[in-house]
Amino acid sequence: MNLVEGFGIVPPTPPDPAGGVRVTIDARTGCRNLVQRLFDVGPAGLDLPALAGSEQVGYVVAGTGRLVTADGAIPLEPATGFLVPPGTASRLEADGPAMSVVEVVCPPPGDPAAASPDGPGPGRPVAVREADQEPLPAGESRYFKLLVDPAVGCRGVTQFLGFIEQSQAPEHVHTYEEVIHILGGAGTLHAAGERIPFERGSSIYLAPGTPHCLENGTQETLRLLGVFSPAGSPADRRQD
Repeated sequence: MNLVEGFGIVPPTPPDPAGGVRVTIDARTGCRNLVQRLFDVGPAGLDLPALAGSEQVGYVVAGTGRLVTADGAIPLEPATGFLVPPGTASRLEADGPAMSVVEVVCPPPGDPAAASPDGPGPGRPVAVREADQEPLPAGESRYFKLLVDPAVGCRGVTQFLGFIEQSQAPEHVHTYEEVIHILGGAGTLHAAGERIPFERGSSIYLAPGTPHCLENGTQETLRLLGVFSPAGSPADRRQD
């Protein structure tokens, strides 16, 4: 793990064929409001306990299956984001031998903010397919697609897919805390004067106010899954 004040990179970890949960980003990497976890959903499925006051936002990387709650079953396929509202017990079931999911919890379980959330009560689980979302510009050679955000009932975070062609943008800062998972391609993180390479399967943490940019030095499109809190637009940035 490369960890510097304000940001960190967690290298890829091998999946568990038997199924399980791998925590990649949490308070140990300096992240205060988000917990990123990787789910290896095996034939036995994976039960997710209800988290009072915490939203669970997932994304299917590979495999097909379903999200099962008391409201019923929602089909899941690759490149689909989903929301499990606070206080909702759920279960992930795979159609085949495995389904890979990246999930972010906000706020972390046990956080005082989770015990007394603001705003209206929890809604219903929902899934959003990448194929149904329009691309939105994020600068030269870059665009994004929104998945789970306040438009579908998520209160605390925005989940999006980012696409970066061969390029390096100017360093900029965000006012929000962000966690990223690299879905495809490779590149270099420029942050706080450091240059750290990353590859598919890496996870990245960025603290609010950290000058940074992602560089794609290859011919392959860099694809990433980002989740940030508080919710807003991925295009909101201030150039450093």
